[in-house]
Amino acid sequence: MKLVFATIALSTVIAGCSSLGLATPKGFDQSLAEAYGVHTAVVSATATALSSGALNSAEAEAVKKQADSARQLLDAAKAAEGVSNMASAQNDLTLALGALTALQTYLNGVK
Repeated sequence: MKLVFATIALSTVIAGCSSLGLATPKGFDQSLAEAYGVHTAVVSATATALSSGALNSAEAEAVKKQADSARQLLDAAKAAEGVSNMASAQNDLTLALGALTALQTYLNGVK
């Protein structure tokens, strides 16, 4: 359980750096890389929560499906950037980060 909170806390600290005036991603590529890191943290925290009993298998599967959808959006953002469609890329990134943030909030609330 402590690992779940540590993993989520690390992701939150990374995201909170901008509010403290610390180094933040400077461009789309860095923001995308950070979002992939948040995705990894959510997946890891979900696995830990499942193994510790904080989530049952149905809950973990629901989180996994949503995390997978967010990952698909991140991949779509990367592809859109590759063809110079930055508006679409940014929209996909924003949507994915919103979903991942909601999943982090949910995982922070499991006991």
